[in-house]
Amino acid sequence: MTTTPLAPAPPVRRSWSGWRTLLVVVGATFAMVSVVLFAVGGVGLWAQHQRDDHGYFTAGPEHLTTSTYALSAPSLDIGGTGPDALYTDDFLGDVRVDFESKTPGTTVFVGIGPAADVAAYLNGVGHDEVADFDVDPFKLSTTSQAGDEPSAAPATQSFWVASATGAGLSTLTWPATGGDWSVVIMNADGSRNVAVDLSVGGTLPVVEGITIGALVGAVLLLIIGTALIVPTVVTRRRADR
Repeated sequence: MTTTPLAPAPPVRRSWSGWRTLLVVVGATFAMVSVVLFAVGGVGLWAQHQRDDHGYFTAGPEHLTTSTYALSAPSLDIGGTGPDALYTDDFLGDVRVDFESKTPGTTVFVGIGPAADVAAYLNGVGHDEVADFDVDPFKLSTTSQAGDEPSAAPATQSFWVASATGAGLSTLTWPATGGDWSVVIMNADGSRNVAVDLSVGGTLPVVEGITIGALVGAVLLLIIGTALIVPTVVTRRRADR
């Protein structure tokens, strides 16, 4: 009696299931998001090296003039609408204003105060208000408000949270806090025709936070994406052998 050996059964081919497809798609999505976060983190690292020797991001100087009695930036809302993580008191960090009078013999005043108090002080006073500004290059667009001279010199007002005066190169620093603020530039004696070179800066600690968060998130998402894709593809190839 002759026995014919049985041929080995062919390997069972596992189909590419919907679950495998879903895992690969999700993993690839995580990987792509991680690439975006790596790019954001890279920009943040580059930005960190744009600080000056004192840790400030600075714009300017810009030569500013007005034939009126004051130049103001009204209603700078710090801590307004938006995610709380981005609008904390630490969003701007420390603010620095460097200024220098360009009118010989004239002392310039720069002050930061509550917007409502500043508006009351400048009510009826001829001044220019900042309508828009660009950072790079630093440039202001203003609108004129007709009026008379101020009733008192700016330094005599008690509502300023930060102020400085000077004829030469001078600096105002302020640890920014949430609120509705205005910045005012005037001649210290309240006279018209203000001329000043001005630059502004901030420490912006939020940049460091965003950079670290983006890089950590990028690494985590890349690990998760790899953990989803690699085992799914490897086990599928082994099943095909």
